[in-house]
Amino acid sequence: MRQAVSAYKQGIFWLLVLMLVFAPLFRAGNMPAPLLVLEFLSLVLLVLLFWRPSELAQFKTGQRFLLAGILLLPLLMLFPLPAALWQQLPGREAFAEIFRIIGEPKGDDWRTVSLVPNATEAALWALLPPLAVFVATINQPRTNILRLVYVVFGIAVFQSVLSLMQYGGGVGSFLYVPNEYGIHAAAGTYLNKDHLAGFLEMVFPVILGLLAATVGQHRFDSVRGSSWRKRLNFLTTVKGHQASIYAIVGILVVVCLVFTRSRAGIALSMLGLFITLIVFARRLGGSNVYGTYGTVIAVIVVLTAEIGLAPILDRFSQDPMEDSRWSIYETSLRGAVENFPVGTGPGTYPEIYPYYQSPDIDAFVNHAHNDYLEWIFNGGLLALVLILAGLGLYVYGWRRLW
Repeated sequence: MRQAVSAYKQGIFWLLVLMLVFAPLFRAGNMPAPLLVLEFLSLVLLVLLFWRPSELAQFKTGQRFLLAGILLLPLLMLFPLPAALWQQLPGREAFAEIFRIIGEPKGDDWRTVSLVPNATEAALWALLPPLAVFVATINQPRTNILRLVYVVFGIAVFQSVLSLMQYGGGVGSFLYVPNEYGIHAAAGTYLNKDHLAGFLEMVFPVILGLLAATVGQHRFDSVRGSSWRKRLNFLTTVKGHQASIYAIVGILVVVCLVFTRSRAGIALSMLGLFITLIVFARRLGGSNVYGTYGTVIAVIVVLTAEIGLAPILDRFSQDPMEDSRWSIYETSLRGAVENFPVGTGPGTYPEIYPYYQSPDIDAFVNHAHNDYLEWIFNGGLLALVLILAGLGLYVYGWRRLW
């Protein structure tokens, strides 16, 4: 029976590996066909998970409510309402007039809460891959979860090396994946440099955390000799080799972030570096194995890195008043307020935002460049509650670990 259970878990594990490796290869799911493949694989994954419900881990109450809320949000937005009631919802008056002008079909007395139901339905299907991966991952043994983290590190290394080679080879290099959105920047296989930077800036703190934990797990008091000789000897151990690999991967990720020339990516990597210092400087692996000197050295290293990255960030910076993102934030916030607390519907931002877009921006805006703001724009009060609940669970998890 144990072997059957092990084979069952391993099958799910390899399906997770397949999804993780496949996801970034074709513009990270920003094309219809790759996204359809990911949605199909997520359905297979969910069928395997619920094939043996007894094997599913018990979700905590907070996790259940959060997952249910995420799925419930687009479903509620697809709920039909009488046209008279629909027009009473916040922000619907102007769109009701637009529908009348374009010739709304006669007898259409019902409308979904979402302003663009097809986009909301597509958003519902797009939720399946991340939710399925989350449920499947927490049902894996710790060893498999760590292996999945290593897979993500491998993807980060591949994307970093590819993007650096793209940058070095120039625009005409065959290494550039045909991409009209990211051809002038190192973007790997992602849609643009900001998407690649977003992935790397999330991986970077995890690398630093494992580096700190690996160093902290070593017991220096069990080795004879001077304290600094013990620390040098640590590099010859298995844990020392792991720490060296983490350090090399971390440096590679930072270098790649710099060459993406993404201001947000560089700024958030600096923030991640600073937060990692706060979390791990005094608690490397549960105890400060390097003592006071180790803490001071950690502070010096991080501050040096921060100071070194600051001029790079400034080099790519512009006057915030000249940056179109501030105008996008302002108009997106206005749209979110006008449609609050209902929202326009998940996935509707590209279709609805042009109504609020400033005439100064002569480009198509498909995202708010602020996920939280876009969620509230689309989902209203329920999205805001889900954001706060997710942050609360995250902080609670850290409090338990700390």
